[in-house]
Amino acid sequence: MSDEPEILGGNQSADLNSRADQIIAVMDEIDDAKVRLADIKANAKASGYDLKALSQVVKEKRKGAGFQAQQLELEMVLDSYRKAVGNATDLEKAQERARREASEDPDEKKAKRKKSSKVVQFPGGKPN
Repeated sequence: MSDEPEILGGNQSADLNSRADQIIAVMDEIDDAKVRLADIKANAKASGYDLKALSQVVKEKRKGAGFQAQQLELEMVLDSYRKAVGNATDLEKAQERARREASEDPDEKKAKRKKSSKVVQFPGGKPN
């Protein structure tokens, strides 16, 4: 085998060039679409929309009703788990809890973190 590159015949060369041009055109379209998308998001943000929430709604809308049902089911399970462990399940309760925690003494916060970060030892020293 030679180290020289293989020279493509007339039809192959034209075909390769055409495919390369098509790829470039699509890549340029993608770049333009990304710019348009960024503009739409910037306008939405300037209008006061929460981009994280908007992105989630768009994701759910694109994926359809089945995905939306799964998301709502997940939210229901999360709420039941939150209740079970004593976490807030509505915004007012979460904000009140955050205010209380923010007003606590820093030493109390450290003590809570140490208390809640106990290491559980498994038999044999490793989890199965």
